[in-house]
Amino acid sequence: MHRAVAALLVLIVVALSGCASTSPPQPTARPFENLRQLVVVASGDTTFAVTEHSAEPGRTFDEILKWGSLGGWWWKPAADLAHRGINWLLQLNRKSDASAGLGDVSPREVVAAAFASTLLASGQYDEISTLTAEPIGDDRRGADAIVRLAVPAWGLMRVREGEPDLHSAFADVRAELVLRGTGVVVWQRTEDVTDLERVPLATFTADRQFTRQQLIDVLERAGQRLASELLYARSAGR
Repeated sequence: MHRAVAALLVLIVVALSGCASTSPPQPTARPFENLRQLVVVASGDTTFAVTEHSAEPGRTFDEILKWGSLGGWWWKPAADLAHRGINWLLQLNRKSDASAGLGDVSPREVVAAAFASTLLASGQYDEISTLTAEPIGDDRRGADAIVRLAVPAWGLMRVREGEPDLHSAFADVRAELVLRGTGVVVWQRTEDVTDLERVPLATFTADRQFTRQQLIDVLERAGQRLASELLYARSAGR
């Protein structure tokens, strides 16, 4: 009797093992492992900015308001408003000086071109096209996925106070990869890229060619960094 029970158990174990060995493997497909053709859409609003410290008149207002608590309370709203107005005018002048000569530079297109060329150089993609609007017709049907890319802000950023205060070119960029047909977002990334070179603001406002090249360089670096992050995500299977 015991031998019969043991034999039955052995048969059950063998049968279960056979079923396990013939069961299909678990899916290991990565969300964008087989994507070979991409369309990069560079669009959205872009703001050129020069971030700068507060104007000295603001300190003067603060000192005046200390002379009397009643007077300070009464005049403070007007003083704050004047302070903001002075800062706005100073920033507007610096922005105008720094952006002179950049009228033909499209930050979105510069980032998109660097992004696409970096991906193509990796050999992991067969075709990448860049557009400034959503693809339609054959352009859309031929794409495995769409990368939507934006540059919300770019310009000059103060990185150190003092005499002289130092600035660097910067670019804020965003990208997401969406599977065509399903609309599923399988990858997103935001990068704040600041150039390593730091120079006085006066250098940027006085030398247009230098400013132009510094800004283009940081935009290209932003596109390359986004591409590197996508390649890393693809290799890591995220």
